[in-house]
Amino acid sequence: VVFGPPQAGAGGAGSVDVLSLGCGGEITLYFDAPGIVDRPGPDFIVFENPLPVGDSTFVEPARVLVSADGLAWHAFPCDPAGEHPPVGCAGVARVFAGPQNMIDPTDPATAGGDAFDLAQLGLASARYVRLLDVGEAYYQARTWCGGGGGGFDLDAIAVVHEGA
Repeated sequence: VVFGPPQAGAGGAGSVDVLSLGCGGEITLYFDAPGIVDRPGPDFIVFENPLPVGDSTFVEPARVLVSADGLAWHAFPCDPAGEHPPVGCAGVARVFAGPQNMIDPTDPATAGGDAFDLAQLGLASARYVRLLDVGEAYYQARTWCGGGGGGFDLDAIAVVHEGA
């Protein structure tokens, strides 16, 4: 369900066509050659399904780590107990791209989702992306952990810059 383009819902809500990690859950995705490469601007976008609630958004954030070899991991800064919404985490920005509306999921300017730039970590490329749910740390409670839909809900990851 995490392969293919994101499935934008009404008003940037994302979809229910997602993989729920559960509170504290994680997933690691491997990208075939050429993988993700660093070029100017964001190199990949992570899509969750944040839900619009009035003037705000209900989020289930995740920490994002990348690796070139699956052994040495590099984490993007994400402080779930800090700012609200948590800056640097995935699962914060609404989703606008989807096959039904013809918005390109690899266009950081229009796609929505949370964009990440390998240059921020000093990396030239990555073949692995790992997402770690940090919702419990963000909410300081297990309130949103129940049921099969608790925790970060991965819709898709779009590679903006792949190797040549």
